[in-house]
Order: sequence, then structure tokens, then C-alpha cells
Amino acid sequence: MAGSSGAGGSSSGISGSSSGGSSSGSGGTAKSLVGTWDLMTTPMESTGSITTTVVIGQDSLTVTSPDFSLTAVRTGNAVAYTDEQTPGSPGNNIVLTATQTVATFDTGILPFNLGGTWSMTVVQGGKNVGSCTLSVSSTEVDGACSQNPGGPFFSFTTKKMSPGTSVLGDFGGKWMNTFIDPGKSASYPCELDFIGSSITTCTRADGGVGGNPLSGITFTYDGANTASGAAQGWAEYSATRQ
Repeated sequence: MAGSSGAGGSSSGISGSSSGGSSSGSGGTAKSLVGTWDLMTTPMESTGSITTTVVIGQDSLTVTSPDFSLTAVRTGNAVAYTDEQTPGSPGNNIVLTATQTVATFDTGILPFNLGGTWSMTVVQGGKNVGSCTLSVSSTEVDGACSQNPGGPFFSFTTKKMSPGTSVLGDFGGKWMNTFIDPGKSASYPCELDFIGSSITTCTRADGGVGGNPLSGITFTYDGANTASGAAQGWAEYSATRQ
């Protein structure tokens, strides 16, 4: 998540491509995901469901689940993410601080500016435990993370193979993501398709163990107040905007 989206890519605050849409609950519009969403996740081997509240704003993101909470707030060119892994026990929080050098990138219905380069630090329990870098453009998305201590953790490259039209702007088209695991000296390719109002990624050929973490994901948005899909072969989800 980051600052303002759209072809102009401003560096101040988060703004999306919500202008011009019709009103659709909690102040959101059909051309933006801004609003409060009720997310229902159902593990595929369970009859029970988990209810999560997701609040997407022009400058913030809040995820509240029974098992964790996540908040993200942007100030200028910096975004602070706080992951409270045990609700009510902030001592073990993971805090990621990301600083952006802005470049143009249209995120469509996402009210965040992701374009440019990012430098991130990860702190848990008051200790620096890692760092990451990320670069985002309309033709390539690359990243890498290291552990402290421990050295390189993972890296990935993502190159656009062909353009396409998508509600997610410059993400539109077919991409090839290659996830690199230095610990196993292995790389895992995965095609990512952003077409229309849907996302589809490669199937999980390994039965869900290891491999590319982006595999087995689907997402479909109805253009108004509902979204649905599956996550890595272990759960299905649906979301409704209040």
C-alpha cells in the first residue's frame, strides 16, 4: 500500500481512482475499493468461516480479524504497517516502515500509489529483524528481503509479458513472476493474469507445499460492492462492502 494512484502519481498522501464512480456504500464508489468490507473466509477443509473487517481509505488500511489486526497509515512518502499478531498483546507487534521514491503507476480501483522504489525496515518486539526493497513500474515489479541475522531471505522478479485492460490499471495484462528461495537454491515461476475485473495466478503444482507464494490465487470484483475468490488452494473468500 502506498500513496496516490493514477497516471499522475502524486507523492503526497494516498488517493485512488475513485472519481467518477457512482455511490456504493460507506462512501465508496464503483470505481474504487474505498469503504468498509465484510470479508468471509472459509477453509476448504472446514465448514466454519472466519469473519474479518477490512477498512480501505484514501490514506489508510485496517484489517481486524479474530486472530490478528493490521493497520497501515501513510504520512508523506512513508507508510507504517503495524501487525498485531496477538490481539491485546502489542509487545510482539511487527512494524514495517516503508519509504517511497515516487514514480508514475496507475493502480486503478486501488486507492494507493505503489509506483517507484521502496526501502523497508522490519522491527519486531523493538528489534530490527529484516529489511526489504521493492521497485514497481508498469512493465516490471521486483523485490528482495533479508533477515537480521540470517542474510538473504527471498527475492522475486515480475515482468509483464503482454499488456491488457484491467480495473487495476497498469497491472493489466499477463506477467511472469519468478520467486527465488536462496535457502533451497531454487526458483519458482508463476504466471499472473490481470484481465478485466479478475486476477488469476498459476495453479499449485506442488500440492500447496513450498513453491511460489502467489500460486493458486483468484479474485473477481463485480464492479460495485462484492468480491470473491480463492487463496492458495486452502480457502475461499467473499467480501461485501457495507
